[in-house]
Amino acid sequence: MTTVEERNMERVKIWESTWNDDVMRMVDECYAEDCEATDMLRDRTFYGREELRLIEKQMMAEDATRRLKVVNMIASGNTVVVETHSFRKGGEVRSKSCVVLVFNEEGLIISDHSYGGDPTGIAANDPRTEN
Repeated sequence: MTTVEERNMERVKIWESTWNDDVMRMVDECYAEDCEATDMLRDRTFYGREELRLIEKQMMAEDATRRLKVVNMIASGNTVVVETHSFRKGGEVRSKSCVVLVFNEEGLIISDHSYGGDPTGIAANDPRTEN
């Protein structure tokens, strides 16, 4: 494993920790200012930290007890594929997802493509998920 791959896998651990403890800190510390995050199943893309903050605030308003656990990671160059489970604090797994994260030279996420259920557990056809 290269030093870049090791660094990026360590960054994923920080991404997981801050996602669970302080989602706004996660956005600021883990994502590049000009990042793009795409919910691949719902065909929604958010550009930059400001848009990412807005969607994270909406998700936290829906369920502030949401938690994420990384269950597997595979690194190749600047890309890390991450398998996750999301759940309520102390509760059962509500969704399983795969996230493809691409990091820049500074170790910040520039691209986040998520495949899986909504981490709040809201069904895809629920009116609250509309754009």
